[in-house]
Amino acid sequence: MIRKIINCISIHQGGGIIYLTMMHSDLDKKDNLILLDNRAKGNLKTFKYAKLKYYKRGLFRNLFIFLERIKTTIIFRRYLNRTKKKEYLNEYYLNGIPPLFRFPLRSNRVFIFCQNKNIYKFINYFDKKLFFKIKFYIYNVLHIFLINNFLRDSDTLIVQTSSMKKCITNLKPKNKILIKDHYWKNLSIDFFNFNLNERNNNFKDNEIIELERIAKSNKLFFYPASFDPHKNHKILFNVFNNLSKNSFNNIKLIVTLNSNHIPKKYKSNNQIIFIGKQNHSNINKIYKIADFLIFPSLNESLGLPLIEAKLNNLPIISSDLDYVYDVCIPIFTFNPYSEEDIYSKIVKSLV
Repeated sequence: MIRKIINCISIHQGGGIIYLTMMHSDLDKKDNLILLDNRAKGNLKTFKYAKLKYYKRGLFRNLFIFLERIKTTIIFRRYLNRTKKKEYLNEYYLNGIPPLFRFPLRSNRVFIFCQNKNIYKFINYFDKKLFFKIKFYIYNVLHIFLINNFLRDSDTLIVQTSSMKKCITNLKPKNKILIKDHYWKNLSIDFFNFNLNERNNNFKDNEIIELERIAKSNKLFFYPASFDPHKNHKILFNVFNNLSKNSFNNIKLIVTLNSNHIPKKYKSNNQIIFIGKQNHSNINKIYKIADFLIFPSLNESLGLPLIEAKLNNLPIISSDLDYVYDVCIPIFTFNPYSEEDIYSKIVKSLV
């Protein structure tokens, strides 16, 4: 009998997969039905007991999920009527997005894992043209309005950090907010070495040897992040360009980006090393040879690289924002909107 529906439908890579892996022992129960994105196949640990249903991206995916919820709810309702038990069918939404429709039954409870701050905050597309700024502003207003109203129709909101709780509280939800931080607080280096089942492996042996060679004569700054606007790469690239102009030639910035997706003006900077997307086995190899983690992100729900760097005893230079202090204490912080401040803190770290 299914007693929990766990919706992970928007999770298929990155921090979401890591979060699912952290929760694996709690998720892999015979009473659980887990709804997954088809792209997550092969990236997750094996489930022995839970029932899994994979869905491909497409126009009708949400309809199929809705029908699955109806079917499971009807079966559960019949079970309650037959046994006269007082139980709940619990629906967990691990992607942070509440359901569009909540079934009007007292036997259902809805829990939202609010783990992506970008879902609940206005996103500042500061590098967009005016037309796109207006377009995204309208999108943000509608998005926040809808999310806020759907959140209020949930029973419990679950967050990982106090700054995430503050973000959700600003939406003034009427429901209870719980902090569950034991998953990431109990992380170890062994977790990344033995628990993740990732397919991306772009490194060749000679490439890591080359990075080790570079590390002998240079200070290596590492920034593992996607090229999303809030990750703030462009300001960081400008800073390293200025460092190069001012004869700081013995420092390098390693980023997990493909140079083919980067504007041409940044490719000519010899101080930036583009290694492309990597699995965590390769990421951990770089943590061991890097001198600093630099983290200029404007907005994070958790900041997993900060935790990884901390586990590897790697000094951290980061944005002076609340999400940072949830998980670590950097050696230097900076205003992430100020190239001058980032520049000065990098120079200080070299002394």
